Amino acid sequence: MTVSFNGPIKKYTGGESSYSPVCCSSLRGLIVELSDRYGEGFVSFINGTGSCLILVNGRGTMLSGGLDTPLVHGDKVEFLPVVIAG
Repeated sequence: MTVSFNGPIKKYTGGESSYSPVCCSSLRGLIVELSDRYGEGFVSFINGTGSCLILVNGRGTMLSGGLDTPLVHGDKVEFLPVVIAG
């Protein structure tokens, strides 16, 4: 499984744009692992209202179970900050 971070979220990952998790069977488990690695700033950013879209294999997790979305070996998880311009 690979995890990628795009845009301003890298501010909270120490500039890392990708990560290979140890072992996570759900999105919830992955977020726990990432919060342990990157800290409260990362968690606050991804949990902020509408500030981050999470995709698993290119599909939004809102329609696949949210935090209970299952993850398997080979999945690609992307954290995409929501950017609004006017």
